[in-house]
Amino acid sequence: MKVLRFLALVVLLSAGCSVFPGLRVLNGEDPAEIQSGDQVVAQSDLVMADKSGSTDSSLILAADRIEAASGNVDIIEIRRDEEADVFVTNLLFNPPSDANGQTQEGLISLYTAIQRAMELTWQGTMAESQDIGTLRVTFIAPQAISTLDNGGMSFVGFILLNAQIERAEAIRYLSGPRTLSDFLDLIANGTMSYESPEQTQLYQGQPNHPLFMLSSATAAATSN
Repeated sequence: MKVLRFLALVVLLSAGCSVFPGLRVLNGEDPAEIQSGDQVVAQSDLVMADKSGSTDSSLILAADRIEAASGNVDIIEIRRDEEADVFVTNLLFNPPSDANGQTQEGLISLYTAIQRAMELTWQGTMAESQDIGTLRVTFIAPQAISTLDNGGMSFVGFILLNAQIERAEAIRYLSGPRTLSDFLDLIANGTMSYESPEQTQLYQGQPNHPLFMLSSATAAATSN
C-alpha cells in the first residue's frame, strides 16, 4: 500500500496539471475554446443566486461553515438530489497564491488545497447528506469575460474537476490519518472518481447560495 501511495504521488506530481486539463486555468492558461458572446450571456446565471429563501436553511448554513473553515472556496450550489441518490456541492475554488503547476512545491500546495477543500466539504455536509448514497463535489474557476453586449462584463465558471465518492467511503477516509498520500490513494484505487474535462466545460447548474467571489473577480477584471 505504501508503494501504491508513493507511485500515485510521483505520477501525479511529475505530470503536473496536464493530468487534469481543467486545472490548467489555475495557471492562467487560456481556455481551449473561446465562447461567443451569446454563449457567455447564457451562462450568466453563475452570478444569480437564489435569494428567495426557498433553499433549505440548513444547507445554506452548512455552506457557510465550509467556506469559513476553508478560506479558499465559495459554494454556489448545494442540494440533495433524492432521485439520483446524490448530494451535490458545486464550489468556486480559489487556490493558494503559491499553488501552480510550474514546481513540485506548487503542485503539492495545489493538491493539498484541493484535498482540504474536499475533506471540509464532506465533513461539513455529513448531517445534510444523511441517507444519501453518494457525495459529488465540483470545483469551478470563476472567469470575467467581455460579452458582445457593448463590451459588458459577464462572469462564467469553468469546470476544473468533478469528484464523486460513496458517502460510506468518505466517512471511512475521514476517520483515518488523511495525509496527501491517503487522499491520492482514493483516486489511485478507484474509491473516488476524480475527473477533469478534457475540453472547456462551463458551469450550467442552478446556484442556490448567495455568496460568491464576485468582489475578487471584479477587482481582478478592473485591474487588468
